Amino acid sequence: MLMDDQSHPREFTYWQGIGIFILLLVTVLVVGGISSIVFGFHVTAILGELLIFLIPLSFLSAGGYSLRRFLGYSGKLNFRFWLWTAVASIALYMVISDLSGYVHQLIPRPPEQKQALLEVFVAKTWIEYIFRIFAACALAGFCEEFAFRGFFQSVFSKRLGEIKGFVFTAFLFAFMHLDPWNFVGVFLLALFLGYVVLLTNNIWVAILVHFFSNCIGFSIGFFSPQVGSDFEFTYPPYITLICTAIFILSLSLLRNAYLKSNYGSMY
Repeated sequence: MLMDDQSHPREFTYWQGIGIFILLLVTVLVVGGISSIVFGFHVTAILGELLIFLIPLSFLSAGGYSLRRFLGYSGKLNFRFWLWTAVASIALYMVISDLSGYVHQLIPRPPEQKQALLEVFVAKTWIEYIFRIFAACALAGFCEEFAFRGFFQSVFSKRLGEIKGFVFTAFLFAFMHLDPWNFVGVFLLALFLGYVVLLTNNIWVAILVHFFSNCIGFSIGFFSPQVGSDFEFTYPPYITLICTAIFILSLSLLRNAYLKSNYGSMY
């Protein structure tokens, strides 16, 4: 776990972890609501991500943890590991996209909410697209992974065990998005992010996967707006089955690549 490498840090309890999550959620909602009225979408997007980063950071600093060591790049991550991680990310994105399409078919979004989301997710100009790549991909990938896979997963894994800890963190991450239509998809992505951090003890893997996954979505919305704006879009069932199989196989291959690179002939 990312918070196990210190000899004298403060230990966070389960309920302290819950309390910090509630503080984070309420702060982002309140400040974000005010900011969206006063400053608009662009400032609010950046401010929200910074709050997600700064609140856990303040507790880490108060607990005696070193940010430099917390963000340390541990382990050997070779080309095969990154290759299969990328393949798994793409396959999972397609599965999540398909699940979201079926949910939207069963329970359509209210028209006004759909229109508001389209304005956020579908960029109309290159400037808007570049801003979304920065704010919703790069900044979100770093800040959200620092908070959830870095801070919360470490806290809850210590209290609940590694498996329950990253599953519970994935649930909180999906809940934080406050989007019932995409809850299952975000939860599945969070499970994958939690798994790679559990495997490698390296937060940068999750940051890059998060960035890559978000880039796929925003790029589809920009370069293919008809597909990006169709919330009910689904692939043929055989495509989803193939992508599911590829994702499961890639999980095994990336795990083997990491273990062989770090533990040699034992694997």
